[in-house]
Amino acid sequence: MILFRIIVCFFLFYSINADEIISDDEYYDKGVSLYDNGAFDESFIVFFNLAEKGHNDSIFNLSNMYYEGVGTIQNYKLSLKYCWLCALNGNKRCLKKLNKIKSRLSEKAIEEIANQIPEILEKNFVEFNNSKSAFKLGFWYENFSPEIDFEQSYLWYSVSVSGGIYKAMKLRDRVGEEIEAEKIVELQTEAEEIFTKNKYFNEKKNREGNI
Repeated sequence: MILFRIIVCFFLFYSINADEIISDDEYYDKGVSLYDNGAFDESFIVFFNLAEKGHNDSIFNLSNMYYEGVGTIQNYKLSLKYCWLCALNGNKRCLKKLNKIKSRLSEKAIEEIANQIPEILEKNFVEFNNSKSAFKLGFWYENFSPEIDFEQSYLWYSVSVSGGIYKAMKLRDRVGEEIEAEKIVELQTEAEEIFTKNKYFNEKKNREGNI
């Protein structure tokens, strides 16, 4: 059913844009206009497609629409998924809403979605050499993961710093204080291997990532 909806979304996306090429912001405004006029199904399609490209406000809107069941079937798990992705983009509205969504779900359901988030981010990093995704992984393991993991946080912050996300330096060093010196050396070696492999041997490294 989810695959069917995705296929429909992309089909309608290209239908809507068959005669025009517009920017993401213009497309977003079109989605807002559709929503305001009660065309919720069509606005959902717009926000879904933009969310797949990492458009922050669209990810937030998609989370809300899944939560309320507007323009789509109500789905708290998908609402949580997009709310977490939105929060990792630094959207304070999503940060405030996380607990509200989680209160509607069982621990098992929360864990299921939590396992998907690092998979999404790692895939984005590997396929597109997206250092922002590495940074988000570090932040995820430090702050959002149901099981906080300072070692994984240190690892991915280190990778993101090597990729030019220098604001991660203080965060890397902060979580590093929670890790034994011997383990730090191992993580530094692993981070170097991840960064080098993805930078120099990834054929897709010049493509732009999403989320």
